[in-house]
Amino acid sequence: MRQQTVIIYVRLSRDSDASTSIASQTAACEAFAEKQGWQVLFVAEDVDVSGASKLENRPGMSKVLDALSSADYVIAAKLDRYARSVLEFSLLTELASNSGATLVTADGTLNEHTSKFMVNILAAFAEHERETIQARINASKQHLRSVGRWLGGVAPYGYKLIKRDGGTYLDIDPESAAIVRDCVDKLLHHGASLTGITRELNERGIASPADHARKRDGRNTRGTKWSSTTLRDVLFTPAVRGFLVQSAPGKPRTALNHVPVLDANGEPHKVGPELLDAATHDTVREALNQRAVGRGKERTGKALLLHVAECALCTGPMYHQNRVINGKDYSTYVCPNGVGKHSEHESNIVQASGLEGQAEAQFLKILGDFNLMHKVESRGRDVARELRETNEALDNLAGNLAALPAGGRVVQTVISQIEALEKKRVTLLSEAATPARTEWQDSGVTLAQEWAQRTTEGRNALLREFGAVATVTPLPKGAERRFSEDRAEVTFEGPEWWREVDPATAHLRAIELEEELTA
Repeated sequence: MRQQTVIIYVRLSRDSDASTSIASQTAACEAFAEKQGWQVLFVAEDVDVSGASKLENRPGMSKVLDALSSADYVIAAKLDRYARSVLEFSLLTELASNSGATLVTADGTLNEHTSKFMVNILAAFAEHERETIQARINASKQHLRSVGRWLGGVAPYGYKLIKRDGGTYLDIDPESAAIVRDCVDKLLHHGASLTGITRELNERGIASPADHARKRDGRNTRGTKWSSTTLRDVLFTPAVRGFLVQSAPGKPRTALNHVPVLDANGEPHKVGPELLDAATHDTVREALNQRAVGRGKERTGKALLLHVAECALCTGPMYHQNRVINGKDYSTYVCPNGVGKHSEHESNIVQASGLEGQAEAQFLKILGDFNLMHKVESRGRDVARELRETNEALDNLAGNLAALPAGGRVVQTVISQIEALEKKRVTLLSEAATPARTEWQDSGVTLAQEWAQRTTEGRNALLREFGAVATVTPLPKGAERRFSEDRAEVTFEGPEWWREVDPATAHLRAIELEEELTA
């Protein structure tokens, strides 16, 4: 007589209860199988897997489904180990029946004589229990949000977790917060790029966000490095405003898609103090979006005069060619339209160090004594920003609503949030008639001092901010192949805070500047 066979299936959502651990479930199933005289084919395990998840999405259950036709029985310790969903359990029952296998449990609740009616009743109770647990978790989270407490997990970079009043809260972490603010200052005020700041962070040995969290928690660090993507995520996420965040519905779970979790009135849940204020963070996000350029668009590089040097013959950009021979710099700027068999005009190549020196000297002579100005948002209410954030929140809630089953409690909550935001939007639209103002703030640092502090990349950004153009003419025939300032003319359109004023005022300022330079 053939010995009957059985597959043991064990599942655990989280390994925190010894009574339902993988080991205890396996032992109970093996003891039951041995008592019945069944041969165990294998043990399939699903760890950290919810009973509400689909059968095909569980690695262990997938092995069970593949082997159903070779087994007489499938055994689990209890009914809820199979599934906590009527739909999924019914599907499993049907698949097992079609393959000639019977589902049983080690506690005797399920056996080959149990009616399908009883199976569905018990499974319904399992689903009810899951919904009760989920409702309890959601209610707990809602309460924690309402009192500004942290829901759990690693604190965002720039923050730390503190214990007070019997709960956990977010607070500013001085060490990492200083790094964030320094990076923002370099990005907004000193012409730095994400790549350049990332390189500097790694050269300084600043721990990456992951290693910083491990070090703070007393765990071993892994030596992970900063990347431009990591830095972008740290600066871009609304978490730096003290908001509880989540990924927008239907989008990848990255910081670029983070949106604030909203309360009943559609306002962001605050779970910590602001690391960056609203105006600063808005400016950071705008700067990051502008620098996320695609193919064929301008990119800032290491060359001082990239997108500053211009060919006098075709007005096209001249590009830096790096050449170092025996330790000596022979780099040049060259117009690509004057190179090759099918060139548009004669060759136009100039020594890089000479041209860069001329541009630097002109910049410092003309503008070096003036103070650097920073554009800042006006102190009044930024209606445009609030309106944009309200529209984004409405779009995200609409996406959530489309994915929810009709008539549920969660649907009513989302509808209430949408109604509150729509009222706010109407109010903001009425206030938006007056455009937001900006003002220029004196940094207290001269342009010469700022130039000395910046990297080549930052200096390039400063030249471009002031509308610098270095127009280069070709080397005259028969002339010596050495740099001459006569070949280049360096001009400056002027800083943005001059260009933004009315033409008459700008003309008067230009006269004042000329008088100061010739005094």
